[in-house]
Amino acid sequence: MRLEGTLDAFSLPDILQLLSFTKKTGALHLRRGEAHGVVQLRDGAVTGGRSDVRRQALGRRIVGSGLVDDQALAAAVARVQSEPACGLARALADGGAVPADAARALAAEQAADAVFELLRWPDGEFAFVMDEPDPDDLGASLSVEEVVAEGRRRLDAWAVASVPPASAVLRPVPALAEDPVLTRDEWTLLSVVDGRRTVGEIVDLSGRGPYAVVSGLTRLVARGLLAVGDGAAGLDRRHELLRAAESPSAGHPLVERPAPASRPGVPAPARSAIPEPEPAPRRAEPVRVAAPAPAAPPPVAAPAYARSTVGEVHGAVAMQSAPAPEPEPVPVAAAEGDPGLDRTLLLRLIAGVKGL
Repeated sequence: MRLEGTLDAFSLPDILQLLSFTKKTGALHLRRGEAHGVVQLRDGAVTGGRSDVRRQALGRRIVGSGLVDDQALAAAVARVQSEPACGLARALADGGAVPADAARALAAEQAADAVFELLRWPDGEFAFVMDEPDPDDLGASLSVEEVVAEGRRRLDAWAVASVPPASAVLRPVPALAEDPVLTRDEWTLLSVVDGRRTVGEIVDLSGRGPYAVVSGLTRLVARGLLAVGDGAAGLDRRHELLRAAESPSAGHPLVERPAPASRPGVPAPARSAIPEPEPAPRRAEPVRVAAPAPAAPPPVAAPAYARSTVGEVHGAVAMQSAPAPEPEPVPVAAAEGDPGLDRTLLLRLIAGVKGL
């Protein structure tokens, strides 16, 4: 059986209800221009879905959850390249990189997100292919009524919520009024917000659907943990203004001043950044005047030789000269009255001796 038509004649909920009632197994393909989505069913229950078949949506969700390492991811990618019918999520699960319960829960979340995204299409075409296998069947099974009800609830909440557009840039708020309390999902969103990525880029990196990511970001903005705007550019601009206050002051004594321009051909003398201390003034030394040589004593006549009484020598007389008398010091009073002395020189000499 092949079921096909347009979404303006049959809505997506009506098509899913029909497939569920008839317990069909296969893939419901929807196309709108270049966009191509798919919903996988088994026995009338939804097992998976993607709003863009070109991307490994469930594999991205598993990688974004942090459950796999680089080695496991590389092995799964190699298998997908060698087996195009195998999805990345299935390859990760078969390799033991993801626990079965976690893989099944992530597959259910991905299916609900895919149906919500496809419900937002206002028009398009659909075609159901019987027994087409699900490349990422991890055991999830959701009733059509449950998936459609959740999709409609999200549509109503999306219509009234003030959500940032996909091109908006979010940044963390550096100063908070109080200590934040975050869930694990909220912390995962904050870890990819860097003040440069757009909301659309954050959706791709997280691997979760647009509704969960955008709703989580909206709540973080409402709580004052995130703000709309390029935070990195604003911070760079403030630091550029701050550098003006950090420039060296021209009047600081420890700041090197520019050297004066030197004449061509003559190198400027090197000067230290720290000025040298000025030498301390020297204490005035007293004037010392050399003392004049004492006046020569008046000539003394040579002493007469006397006959030695100590002993006699035949043929000659032993002669012994008497010692010359020492000159007597000239009194100051006598020196002052001597007309041959320079009185001015003498007074200067006396003043210099007293100054010592």
